[in-house]
Amino acid sequence: MTIDESVSDNNQNHEPTNDSIKNNLLNSLANTFKQVRDKNSEQDILQTSVEIVHQILECDRVVVYSLLDQSQGKIVAEALTPGFTPTLGSVIKDPCFEARYVNLYQRGRVKATANIYEAGMGTCYIENLEQIEVKANLVVPLVNTDSPLLGLMVMHQCRDFREWQQSEINFAIQIASWTTEQVHKAREYNCLQTELTKINQWQDSLNHLIHQFNLQSNKSDVLQVGVDQVREFLECDRVIVYSLETANMGKIIAESSIKALAPIVGSVIEDSCFDSTYQDQYQQGRIKAINNIYEAGLSDCYVKNLEKIAVKASLVVPINLPNEELYGLLVVHQCFAFREWQSKEIEWLKAIAIQMGAALVRTKFAAKMSALEETLTKLDVSKDSVTFAKDRVSELRGSMQDSMMIFPELNNLQNLLLREINLISHPKETKVMQIIMKKIALNIQKVKNSLSLFQANTSQLEEILDDAATNLYSMNEE
Repeated sequence: MTIDESVSDNNQNHEPTNDSIKNNLLNSLANTFKQVRDKNSEQDILQTSVEIVHQILECDRVVVYSLLDQSQGKIVAEALTPGFTPTLGSVIKDPCFEARYVNLYQRGRVKATANIYEAGMGTCYIENLEQIEVKANLVVPLVNTDSPLLGLMVMHQCRDFREWQQSEINFAIQIASWTTEQVHKAREYNCLQTELTKINQWQDSLNHLIHQFNLQSNKSDVLQVGVDQVREFLECDRVIVYSLETANMGKIIAESSIKALAPIVGSVIEDSCFDSTYQDQYQQGRIKAINNIYEAGLSDCYVKNLEKIAVKASLVVPINLPNEELYGLLVVHQCFAFREWQSKEIEWLKAIAIQMGAALVRTKFAAKMSALEETLTKLDVSKDSVTFAKDRVSELRGSMQDSMMIFPELNNLQNLLLREINLISHPKETKVMQIIMKKIALNIQKVKNSLSLFQANTSQLEEILDDAATNLYSMNEE
């Protein structure tokens, strides 16, 4: 097939159609617009358009010819009368189609050819058309103002030659214009749908990572989950967390990288190129996206530092804690190629860094809460120890009071014994002495028992108080 040279221009005189044909075309045109508008995909729009034109103009073939370059194109939609050669999907190389024709069709050129043998065409054009049985054709561009040429809508008459009527040409032009408009809308819609899908993917990944952060109980796990997930989602070569120790020195405290790269986690980096003002800028939210380290206006020392770890492109966002304290930097490295960082990637990474900072604060708070709970537990133990000690002291006080009550009785017995001894004049009086001695011995035993109990309780009390003191001392140390 070819895009033929002219046999007649748009302004040629054509025989007018009768009223019935004109009304039929107008009614069909309104129906066509509705059918095309209801289609969602570009392919559906093109296919519906050629089918309607094929039906209304009653021609043998209608195709959409999509230009791949200036000398070849592809048939991407076709409506065909049975018995003629199908061309859908054919890639046609046409050296006769010069660049000047592209520009002409871009400006709206329409070509109506009633007879290919009387149109003054070159031999190559005629041979190409003969291969698909074309005897007459009508070519209209799929183009809108200020829009690139989408392709051509071509009507073929294969059974005989055909004089194209002006109403038919106008109909084809309107269908082509409407089709072009709908294709642009479909492309815009598809772009929006694609963008919406990407936005949902970004949001889903962010939500997933926030969930993963919430599952971690310490900061090292938060950092590792963060760098692993970022590297996987951005499909980059390395992701690190760089902790700023001083204005120009830091340490890599977390890393996720592909196997081809040597690990750098734990490295302490002294960077004399890192001005102290950068730390303040990062604390205020500075983001640095470097697509090519050799074209970013970086200092020589900075470039050399990046070369040491095989970096060709990098993206740096700050990890600021909710109190605006700068914790460190979340850094993405591309090592085997340069990379143009997209705005969505930058915004997503910025959001990740914010969530990472919040997770770090949460784990720090959780650690403090755990320590507080442990302290309260120790205080409860100490409280129990002190309570037990008080109970033992009460018991001791009772024992001591019992012991103290014995001493007056011993004193009375002693006085009685002395008096009786002084009065003794006969041996038979010794029986009283024996009774007194027995009472003295019994009371002495009571005193011994009380003192033994007191001594045992005193030792136990000392141990209890020592334990309580140790617990209290350890809490003070913490």
